[in-house]
Amino acid sequence: MSGLTSRDEGAVRVLTFARPPGNTLTAEFLVLLRAAVVEAGADARVRALALESDVADYFSSGMDLDEMLSLPEARRSEPFAALVAAYRALLTFPKPCVAALSGSAILGGWVLAMACDFRVMGAGAKIALSEIRAGLTPTPALIARLAQLCANPRTVKEMVLRGRSLGAEEALCVGLADEVLPDAEVKPAALSLARRLAKSPPRAYAGVKAALNASAADEALWARSLKEFGDVFAGAEAREGLDAFRAKRRPRWENS
Repeated sequence: MSGLTSRDEGAVRVLTFARPPGNTLTAEFLVLLRAAVVEAGADARVRALALESDVADYFSSGMDLDEMLSLPEARRSEPFAALVAAYRALLTFPKPCVAALSGSAILGGWVLAMACDFRVMGAGAKIALSEIRAGLTPTPALIARLAQLCANPRTVKEMVLRGRSLGAEEALCVGLADEVLPDAEVKPAALSLARRLAKSPPRAYAGVKAALNASAADEALWARSLKEFGDVFAGAEAREGLDAFRAKRRPRWENS
């Protein structure tokens, strides 16, 4: 089971994450997600895209660490490369794209949400880009995207340097969420927004969206980001951070 389903609601293609309990992101899932986004972009019948979760409490809790750590050391950054590819497919998707965050979007889950044009968030949900807590880096490209979206530079620092998560109301206040609703109302509201956006003039929308996201197309920055993640992931700090995360203990950085 891939954990990704697709359905059409009129002109809106809805992609649903269904990998309980936390919608963790495997390389296979991310490859399928990227392919589904590319397919929706090429289908003239699809005028907008919505991402949602069928799992209580989570949009996605991030990368599947067990999968990453089970790979030979030389290949451990491959799942992150798959995340970047899916993120970039969403970012360059030429049509409206809405994320329904009826549950929390953590780490890689928030990365995917950041690639969307609009984020409807549940009142009980949280967001985080807290890789530093595991001795990892969100990478320059993704930090730049967070800074582009967020109205408060201090919040960006708190998220990436201290690993702080944000609740829905704070995310709304700094521009990282576009609307906050009771959790049960998020998916219908996101679909309704996607339906309204589907009526936008296609060429004009695609052009404006490309202009807004032009800075994210820097290939050199992406190459640097992938290398940096791989280098950090192979280091002692990441090994200690991930061991601590899995053991549910405090990391001991002095030993790394």
